Amino acid sequence: MIKIKLHEPDKHRNECTFRPFLWSQNVLKDVGIEFTTSDSYDYAWVAQASIINKRVSLKESTEKGLEFLSKITGDYMIIDGQDSTSLIGTYEVFKESEALLMLKNSLLKDRSLYKQGWNLGRYYWGSGDYKLEDFDKYSDMIVLSGTNWLGTHWTGINVQWHQLNDNKEFDMAAMFGYPSQESTEHNLMQNIFYDQYRKPAMDVISNLEYNVAKLENGKRVSLEEYHKKMFDSKIIFAPFGYGEMAPRDLEAAMYGSILLKPDMSYIDTKPNVFIDGETYIACKHDFSDLEEKIDYILTNYKELQPYLVNNMRNAFTQKYHATDLAVHLYDIFKNLTGVEPE
Repeated sequence: MIKIKLHEPDKHRNECTFRPFLWSQNVLKDVGIEFTTSDSYDYAWVAQASIINKRVSLKESTEKGLEFLSKITGDYMIIDGQDSTSLIGTYEVFKESEALLMLKNSLLKDRSLYKQGWNLGRYYWGSGDYKLEDFDKYSDMIVLSGTNWLGTHWTGINVQWHQLNDNKEFDMAAMFGYPSQESTEHNLMQNIFYDQYRKPAMDVISNLEYNVAKLENGKRVSLEEYHKKMFDSKIIFAPFGYGEMAPRDLEAAMYGSILLKPDMSYIDTKPNVFIDGETYIACKHDFSDLEEKIDYILTNYKELQPYLVNNMRNAFTQKYHATDLAVHLYDIFKNLTGVEPE
């Protein structure tokens, strides 16, 4: 039995990262993997909230992260359970540490893109200064975790598939924040890029003749109003934010709505439920075809709704399964020298 110690499992954001693994722990034991909080373990897992601090500079955050890791005895791995394919913050700590591996929820399918410059490492925010020129040196040690941001919601809420209904009040839900509140990441203004990315989409939505449920000036509404409007929308539009995945992706399937979001084919993640034309409808990242995709969905809604929604529901049910996660982790440990999972 391989025993894994989880460091600071109750810390905010760490809890989300570890949640899918703990939810699957009974099945993981069947392949010889067990979690513990004791000091008797084979490997330690350290999640991002323990080693990065986005409120300080990248340099200071890295120094504090390495200081935290220096106190860990024995072999350990880093887990970056954030919703974005960006590696900013964790990569700097990882490459200077003694970590055996870094497990990452989602990565760019084309790993060479990490060597190019993107705004705060986010490919969809466009060209910028953050680049990992030495990525090839460490890329083999950065592997998929076997879960992702949607897994935290799949295990954290009571998933209920509502009966399909094509008689919905709203043509589309655009219930996401825009403009956003001021926020920084390592002393850099990130909300600027967030808003710049979403603005073209909002420009299109503002000129639609359809009935769209949206927020007023990005101000939040009650959860009751939010879910009611989402439930009553034929299309749920989910643009990227600080990451590519969001609860709206799962909520669309729950409420029997068609998911419309930017193309996800450039992402490498497990599980992956995103197949354009099969489980969701993809638009271009610059939203130049957004209105065209909305028109297409609404014109063909009676045929598309049962096909896309049922496919997405089946994908979630089949792929977000503890057995698949257990097999994935088994393979990770099997490939480590000297490790013999049961």
